[in-house]
Order: sequence, then structure tokens, then C-alpha cells
Amino acid sequence: MGGSGEDFRKIAWVNWNFVCLTKEEGGLGVRRLREFNVALLGKWCWRMLVDKEGLWYRVLKARYGEEGGQLKEGRGDSSVWWRMLSSIRSGVGLGEGSWFEENIRKVVGGGGSTYFWLDNWVGGVPLSVRFPCLFALAENKEVTVREMSRRGWMDGGDAWTWWRCLLAWEEELVMECSGLWSPIVLQDYVLDRWRWILDPINGYSVKGTYEFLTLSDTSRERGIYDAAWLKHVPLRVSIFVWRLLRNRLPTKDNLIRRRVLHHDDIYCIGSCGVQESTCHLFFRCTIFGGVWHMVYQWLDISFIPPNSVFDHLHQFGHMAGLPRYTHSFFRVIWHACVWSVWKERNNKIFKDKAEDLAQLLGKVKFMSFS
Repeated sequence: MGGSGEDFRKIAWVNWNFVCLTKEEGGLGVRRLREFNVALLGKWCWRMLVDKEGLWYRVLKARYGEEGGQLKEGRGDSSVWWRMLSSIRSGVGLGEGSWFEENIRKVVGGGGSTYFWLDNWVGGVPLSVRFPCLFALAENKEVTVREMSRRGWMDGGDAWTWWRCLLAWEEELVMECSGLWSPIVLQDYVLDRWRWILDPINGYSVKGTYEFLTLSDTSRERGIYDAAWLKHVPLRVSIFVWRLLRNRLPTKDNLIRRRVLHHDDIYCIGSCGVQESTCHLFFRCTIFGGVWHMVYQWLDISFIPPNSVFDHLHQFGHMAGLPRYTHSFFRVIWHACVWSVWKERNNKIFKDKAEDLAQLLGKVKFMSFS
């Protein structure tokens, strides 16, 4: 199940260089060695997508089983190697986030080998992740794109089979879901294939992946560190913001991804009928995220919120047109706001207590000034 002799010689040579780097640069070398090993393991994850006819894949399939076109993660008696591969595929356990899943796309030809719900073929993420409530209601979760197309996959078509009648807002999700593939035309005689986003022409390479992990990780960690840790903010709040910027909070979408919650329990506690994610909870929810509009009125500013959490903090904390000395004040207010929203969300879940937006704004003001 290994590679060629030349591959092993390359790995040994690179590992020797990293050992030398470790001696010279200390922790930086250890960190880069870890990222190089992650890139090597990612090569196996890529091969599990594009080389399913190999003997090694059939051995793993017999050992762990297959579901939805992918090998199962296995049980507690799985090998350390297999548990590490599974953690890379699921995006947890190695500290790199879902970098592998975010950089693969299924290019659809005839659609016969592309799983409609489970593969990342349209919209940037698998439809089971983007529409978890619809995925939970679907009777056939392993249907292919070709089967959906032949049955009629537009809104109202025979391809949509649910185990119960849909609510009105769920039918709107079906319409939104149907609009994603309206420009796509299936080609029956063209095979489906996987594409590696970082190098669409040559595919996955350990070198290119290592460069991606080291460069993106360094800049991201530096930016997150500078943004999260403020001397005027309590340590527990800074730690919370650091986890928020890394998307490591136990929001419902993250708990479902880690198989702690079921897909049916994805909805926001604010009763707005939308799945709970980090961006939705803190910025878009009509209950919790609505406090931002009151904050804008309190500060007498006009602000168009961006899509990501980090960009929101960066733009809010560096308000254009205002003196530089005010930037730290705005960042303190931002920390106080997200901390108050999170505390209020937890009170709603565990204590069934809820306060209106005016009271929530009062907490933000009190924390900011204190």
C-alpha cells in the first residue's frame, strides 16, 4: 500500500531537511513538519477519490465499508493511520480545519458517479451541508445526480421524495436548491471527475498542498492573534473571540459536523427557521444578530456587514474616516457584542431565559465601558 522507491527517497530527503530546520528554528520546524505530514496524508485522501479501482482501496473497503461513495471512518479499533485520514476528511482533529473538503470539487459530466447530496459538485459545499434540513427529510440520501435529473429535479419534480410533507419555508429552500444547478447541462457520455482547486490542471501534489498550509496558516494565525487579544478585554473573552474567529465554537452546524447532534437539531434557537451557523447566529439572526443594528444606531455609524466573521471584526474595528485611536474602542465593543450574544444564546438553550434587544444592548454598553 506504499509508493515507489523514488517516492520514499523524496520523503526521506524532505524529512531530513525538516529535522535540520527543527534544530535551527525550534517550534517553527516542528510545526512545519506537522504540516508536511498532513499534506502527505492528504495525498491518500485524494487517492481515495480518484483511484477506487486499486487493490489498496478494495482492501480498505472490505475492512471499513463504504457509504455514500466514501469509505467509512471505522470504529475505535481502527489504526492510527486510518483515524488520521478520517480526521482530515471530516475537517477535525489536526487543527487545519476542513481544508481538504474546501479544495475539492466534483466536475459533473453524466452525473452517474456523483452523489446528489453528499458530493461537493455545486454551490461550493455538499448540498447535505448547505441544506441539512432537506437532507434529513430526503428518503434517498445516496441518490446520484443522473437519477435526480431523470426523475425531474426542478421544483415540483418527481425526484423530490420526502418522508413527510414540507412546511412553507422548507419549500422555499427547495426552490433555492433547485436554482443552483439550473445552468448545468448533463453530458451522458462524459465521465464525472474530481478537481483539486489549488491545481486544477495537475491535481493534488504534496508540495503545493504544503505551501498552501504553511502560507495560509501563518497569515491567518497572525491576523487572528492580533484581532482576538486585547489588553482591555478579560482573558476569557479573548479566548472566546479567538475560538470564534477560528470557527471552533460549539454552534449547531459544528456539532452536527462532529456527529454530536442530529441533522434535525440544526435550527437556530432564535426560532427564525434558519440553520444555526456562526455567521447566522452572530450577525444575521433576527433575535441575536439584530443587536448589531442597535449598536450601529448607538454609535451613529453606517455599516454594511461582510460575510465572514474575521472581515466583520476587521472592518468594524478599523472604521474608515475615524481617528486611529478610536479603533481599539470599536474592537472592544465588538468583543463585548459577540460575547453578550453568545451568553444570551446559551441562556436561551440551557435556562430558557430570553431578553429583548434593548436589554441585550444595555449589556453590551455596560461591558464596553467597564
